Amino acid sequence: MKVALIVLWTLATGVGLFLMVRARIVRATEALTREAGRERIAPPDTPPDRPGGP
Repeated sequence: MKVALIVLWTLATGVGLFLMVRARIVRATEALTREAGRERIAPPDTPPDRPGGP
């Protein structure tokens, strides 16, 4: 019985840690995506790229 409780507590702790780390990764990825989206927008005074290259 004692072993079963230890296994359950260990499993519950592992699941909790997994969910916390997963949430952190998701938040970081969303922040990076937002930041990259802002950087891709060209400032208004920059002329657009011409087709055909330089």
